[in-house]
Amino acid sequence: MVMPTTRFARTALTAAASLTVASAAACSTGPDEAAIDAARSSANASLSSSVAASSSAAHPPLPTAAELDAQIKRALDPALPDSERTALIEDGEIFKDAIPDMYTALRDNPHAVYGVTDPVFDNRDSTLTATMRLDKDGTGSAIRTTVVHFVLLDGKWKISRTDLCGILRSADYHTPACG
Repeated sequence: MVMPTTRFARTALTAAASLTVASAAACSTGPDEAAIDAARSSANASLSSSVAASSSAAHPPLPTAAELDAQIKRALDPALPDSERTALIEDGEIFKDAIPDMYTALRDNPHAVYGVTDPVFDNRDSTLTATMRLDKDGTGSAIRTTVVHFVLLDGKWKISRTDLCGILRSADYHTPACG
């Protein structure tokens, strides 16, 4: 789909180039290549800036693995109010009843080490892909990894409901929120 600002910039590029060529033809024996290049450069710059502006307005900056990791760890912080916790998860409200069970799982596995690792990939469809590592007992002998997606909703990157359920299953934890 062509954005209105992109269509406008293309129309401006065509009009500027046509006007320059017509003016050059009317005033001299040949086209003024410098004027044509200047008009083309100006129109291309306008197009590039309008595309960049519409792209940055549509998506917040790509988060780093460390930022996504902090988001997941924040969701498991007992001091965080449940409404803020569920706001970090796609369809987070369905996990509200599972929160006490998640704390039980954390207490049952006090040595667990988990986190999002690089690289983070922008899928260009309002989703990100990263890898989550889980060392359930913290010994490094049974590290599990899983792909985790984040979904752009309401201008924020939220952990995918499906992938959160996958992470919970990889930790041998089951909740009705995941079916």
